[in-house]
Amino acid sequence: MTFVGMPRALVTLRHTPDRRSVEAALQRIGYTVRATGDHAVSEVLLHSFRPLLMISDAIDLFPVVSALMLQVRRCNEIYVIVIGANTHAERIAILRHGADEALPTGVASEEVAVRCQVLMRRSREFLHPTLSLNEATHLYFGPLIIDLARREMTVNHFPIASTRLEFDLFAQLCRRPLEVCSRDELVKTVWGPTWVGDTHIVDVHLSNLRRKLNERAPELRFMHTVRGIGFRLTDDLLQLAVHDLASSRTLQMQNRSLGVLSS
Repeated sequence: MTFVGMPRALVTLRHTPDRRSVEAALQRIGYTVRATGDHAVSEVLLHSFRPLLMISDAIDLFPVVSALMLQVRRCNEIYVIVIGANTHAERIAILRHGADEALPTGVASEEVAVRCQVLMRRSREFLHPTLSLNEATHLYFGPLIIDLARREMTVNHFPIASTRLEFDLFAQLCRRPLEVCSRDELVKTVWGPTWVGDTHIVDVHLSNLRRKLNERAPELRFMHTVRGIGFRLTDDLLQLAVHDLASSRTLQMQNRSLGVLSS
């Protein structure tokens, strides 16, 4: 994600004092802010104002995802910070529904502003890592294809609507298919070295992605949890990758043979 000028934030908190407080805190650090407690107005602003970040109430994602948040989730480039996640169960549910941060009721507006800065910093430094000249832009694992350049993945030719964090985490596993990636490593790579929090947030996002992948390929396991450490790709995927590589080499040899015969 790239942006020109001041980053744009949309604040949709229903409680007016909280909404104004967060709006003022963001403006103090240089954000362009639009704030409203009206969902109909918020949906219009999603298209006209085109925010890079949105601060919303927990009720918009828990226990039922609101129409507004369904609109937001169709655009993977909008970060979502949710306020009002007061229990562990609520935080987990809200993160599973696609939020990037889940904060409790009463959190200081200054902390909300700092969390916004951290997310936007990650968008510059970590969201779109530069591909080296020697790095493949596509990773193939049988029916699973990862397009690193376009940040897309498909399974059995069906696109998987992954969030930014889900894609970044899974791409790290696919880039290192023979290794176990620890939670600490994944957090540092995806959230950045200065991020502070529970590293089991990785489990939430990968679990959400695993469900989406299994809906399209229920016969295939994608990720294996290594208890107490982290995650790795399953042997199923590795075998498919080896098969794809062998098929590719066979095709290359056949093409070379045809080239020699025709010369």
